Amino acid sequence: MEEFIVSSVKETSNRMQLCTLLGKTQLQLYSVAIAEPLDIVVLDNSKSDLQLEAKDITGRKADMHQLESTISTLASNIELHPLQKIGIKPLDEALSSMEEKLTAVARRIILNFISGAPIIIRFHNDGDGASGAVALYRALEKLAKETRLCTSNCIWTMNKGVAYTMQSLSYDRLRLSSYHSAIKPLLLMTDFGTLEESETAVKNAQGSMDIAWLDHHPVYEGFKRDIVYSYLNPWLEGFGSDVTAGALTCAVAGKLSGIRVKNLTKASLLSDHSAYAEDDPEPSELAVIMDAMTTDASARGSNVTPKNIIATIEDESSHKLVFTQAKSQMDEAVSKGMKYLKTRKAGNATVVTLDYSHISENYYGYVRHGRFTSIFSDSVAEKFGPSITIVYNKSLASIRVSKELSGKLRLLSLISKMKEDTDYISNGGGHNEAASVKLEDEYAMRDFLALLYTEIASRLAD
Repeated sequence: MEEFIVSSVKETSNRMQLCTLLGKTQLQLYSVAIAEPLDIVVLDNSKSDLQLEAKDITGRKADMHQLESTISTLASNIELHPLQKIGIKPLDEALSSMEEKLTAVARRIILNFISGAPIIIRFHNDGDGASGAVALYRALEKLAKETRLCTSNCIWTMNKGVAYTMQSLSYDRLRLSSYHSAIKPLLLMTDFGTLEESETAVKNAQGSMDIAWLDHHPVYEGFKRDIVYSYLNPWLEGFGSDVTAGALTCAVAGKLSGIRVKNLTKASLLSDHSAYAEDDPEPSELAVIMDAMTTDASARGSNVTPKNIIATIEDESSHKLVFTQAKSQMDEAVSKGMKYLKTRKAGNATVVTLDYSHISENYYGYVRHGRFTSIFSDSVAEKFGPSITIVYNKSLASIRVSKELSGKLRLLSLISKMKEDTDYISNGGGHNEAASVKLEDEYAMRDFLALLYTEIASRLAD
């Protein structure tokens, strides 16, 4: 006979409970009885096909100290791996300086992983967010095989916007409503959310879950990092957005299980047009596939999980089909954009504008406004040198700035100033090399573009 503590209970669709039990090992058993977290149960471990029954529940309760001690013992059997080198010196140096905080995130994931307390992984709907999610999925699957633990408490959700909203929180609470756990649920957010629009939902989430947050977007004035369990952002560590959220999440995944994360990390850099990105064939294809799959799912209003992405990547025919179609569409769209662009000079730089309607009338899905702007800006820079690329459509403008101009232009402060000086900018954000601006009304776009050029010319004047 062996004694276990019930650490979490999940209500299933067949009106049974799936109970996570912790003792010398972790077990997950279906229960025909009503069990609660911290119940002490005694099982005959000589039986096969165990099912928790009323007679197994002793009526005694463990306290949190007993549970935490049991989890600590089980966790001691899981050895974290060294931080992996990606082979890109400034990125490796940045990740190394943040290793202690990355390790803390990995340890918190293990806490929920062992106890069966739910882990919601929300990742941004692009290749950067997806690369980290795929790495984390692979890490947890490998860890589960090595430890004989279970991943049934992991919930994967693609975040279809840049903020964590009250609607997002409501959905997460709905998913958590079937769980009862002694350890608080964990929400891991990667590559989105550092916006004032997220504040209300993040504050309201505090009672029901802990938040571990990996982001690389600039931190706005007044941001309160202490309201969440853990917040890691290169901007607060002396770096910037070139250290992608995908790179941070891949680093956590590598520490959890030792899976190789170099190509996924490089894919995140390529997807987000990081200055550290390298033209490497395999990561380049991964970036395109993950961008294409997340964009397509967003356009259809559906979810795509890391498992879906891995299935496509590992199937040769699916891999080739998704990559070829996406690449072909984007190449055609960029070629068309180069024919319709307009140019003006601002100091030694070229300001390029393009009406996205020339593109959107023929392309959709992967050739999304923001992604198109990023890839289009590469062709613009190749032709014109240092440049600012502005692609606009109705009430939305996407802006990309050549790296050599970003320090002088200070795009985010420029947008902030314009927002203060006008009444037609709804919101804007991003970082100093890539940002977007949403207007209150599409009829204000002409005035916005004129003022934007004036501000750019003023800042870049010799």
